Amino acid sequence: MWREASANEISYLRKASTMLHLSTSAWATGTVLFHRYCAFVNTNKDPHSDLLPTHISIMLCLYLATKVTEEPRKQRDIINVGYKLAHPDSTFLPISSSTLSALRVTLTQGELILMRALGFNVTVDLPHAWIASTLYGMMWWERNGQPPDDTEMVDVRAKRVAGTAWVVANAVVERGLVDREPARLIAAACIYIAMDNHGEKLPAKSLDEWADIWAKSTGRRIEAVRALIEQSIDVPLIIEQFNIQHDQKPHSLTEK
Repeated sequence: MWREASANEISYLRKASTMLHLSTSAWATGTVLFHRYCAFVNTNKDPHSDLLPTHISIMLCLYLATKVTEEPRKQRDIINVGYKLAHPDSTFLPISSSTLSALRVTLTQGELILMRALGFNVTVDLPHAWIASTLYGMMWWERNGQPPDDTEMVDVRAKRVAGTAWVVANAVVERGLVDREPARLIAAACIYIAMDNHGEKLPAKSLDEWADIWAKSTGRRIEAVRALIEQSIDVPLIIEQFNIQHDQKPHSLTEK
């Protein structure tokens, strides 16, 4: 049986991250690590069983992510959040709890097992930072390096595209596509999708020119990454849900 991160497991990761007050970076890093763990299980000799219980492996991935992103959380808090999600009707475990003590031992031992499964590779390059830096550069490059006449309008335009690109990048993380392509290319493809959704024109003569400047790649490669994303994710639905949530209506960047 092929081991893939299920929708319930992805939802579990999101809920746990929210309860732990983690940033997008920490949540996304933990999610990528979990996808890597699932990939390792698929190469294991016994594909019918995980090395670790599902909830333990998920919380361990988040625990490692808090260390990697320098957003440390107490082991007790990690355990309590995981336990609460697994047992919604229960209360948080007190310090004196034997269950808490047992789970501490399990988490400590499981961390080494997880690290070995990941090949001690916990470095994750996320597309989110590339989205921010690329759009910031594009906003000024569009005006040939000169401050725009209507700074407020440009800010609104950039934020609208950034918000849509960001939510697409989140879906890329959840779908396990981050390790499939370089983060910079994924970011460019997310921006390309977002700009197209908002009727935005690339601030360049052609896609090839834009891709070369901002993704250090070719337009054909960006199109391929975009195709990968759109084949794996229901992009229109994700964007529609995002627009409804934020009360945004797609419109042209040239709209006054």
